[in-house]
Amino acid sequence: MQISTRPITLLDFAKLAIYGLFFNYYCFYILRGSFIPYGTPIFYGVAIACILATIFQEKFSFSKEIICWIVYTVLSLITAVFAINMQTALNGIGVYIRRLVLIMMIAYICEKEGSVKFAIRVLAVTAVACAASCLIMNVDVSKKLELESGANISTNDIGSIMAFGCFAVLFAFGLKEHKGLIKTIIKIGYIVVAVSVIFLAGSRKSILAILILFALIFLLCGRDFLKNISTLQFVLVLLLIVGAVIFVYYYLLPNVESTDMYQRVWGRKAEGTAESDEGRIELYRQALQEFGNHFICGLGFNNFSVTHGNYTHSAYVEPLACSGIIGFLYLAPYVMILVKQIKLIRLYRDNIEERIWQKELLAFYIAFLFVGIGIPYMYKDIPCIILGMFIASQKISFDKLNAKATEAVAEGVNSESSSHSGIADCT
Repeated sequence: MQISTRPITLLDFAKLAIYGLFFNYYCFYILRGSFIPYGTPIFYGVAIACILATIFQEKFSFSKEIICWIVYTVLSLITAVFAINMQTALNGIGVYIRRLVLIMMIAYICEKEGSVKFAIRVLAVTAVACAASCLIMNVDVSKKLELESGANISTNDIGSIMAFGCFAVLFAFGLKEHKGLIKTIIKIGYIVVAVSVIFLAGSRKSILAILILFALIFLLCGRDFLKNISTLQFVLVLLLIVGAVIFVYYYLLPNVESTDMYQRVWGRKAEGTAESDEGRIELYRQALQEFGNHFICGLGFNNFSVTHGNYTHSAYVEPLACSGIIGFLYLAPYVMILVKQIKLIRLYRDNIEERIWQKELLAFYIAFLFVGIGIPYMYKDIPCIILGMFIASQKISFDKLNAKATEAVAEGVNSESSSHSGIADCT
């Protein structure tokens, strides 16, 4: 038996660097406060260098979403002179540019490979490493995150990583394969761990996001799953789910009262939680008011916190308050991605397997949008993986459809030519 091997490329080094970037940041920073000195800029720099060296060898173009974000960045830089605090705006834009480049790198790698496996696996590895780090530390998650480190991570960030990780772990290794007992055990096991960490962190929206994700997957794909799953597979999955429920009931629920989630919803922190909810609603109201008062340029990138002492906690009103009408350029790609995803489901109506996958992606994207209500994605790193993945996934899918359409047209022309040839022979 001959084992085929391929040479290691610059793209492989870029992928390893991106793995290292997220693993270093979301695992070791939480676990011990530091790992590799200047690890984040080193991994980031290696990834950029490798991808640039690859891009220079071929033709490259930007997607419409990326173009929107580039224009938004340029306009934000130009209008920074009108910001409440210009230095804060410029510093924030500099960090945002690095995140935008990260989206571009992930999208490029996935498009180059013709698959989004890399992006989903980065997200899965990051989520698992983050969960392990949180559980290894034998203190409450909120206390862990007070460690003196370079990690800008809140309990809401931890919760969202766990929620996004549920999708990633389900589809990271064998995207369209829902088979294998060991894989199924690992996947269900992670979901139990993720929910446990979310309860420790006390992130309510992350629990709701997981429920939304699985409810949508069931509603959109349940009938197709049942048609294609064997009786044995169905029984095994059912038994594993029952086992997970029993484990949660006997081993996790007895300790649930000590979690931050329980205390925030029903315990001694409930009153503070209600005040926090009211405070966030007030921040949304203030953000919309600032949008109305500074309609053209906004307060300046990342300047809402300068004026109000906190950011808006929302991916949707933050850019409007900080950038005015320019902020719609930041939000437009989110709508583009949603519209394209719905369109792909319709276009793949004759390909059951691909249609299921597009439905699963739609379920994930809706859960992702829901979490954005409480987290400003423009200031976070994990959303870069997801946005890059969707941009690449949709380009790959549309390219496949276009190639199939071109092939069908070519076959039609050849068939017509053969028909004319046959008529000529007869005459």
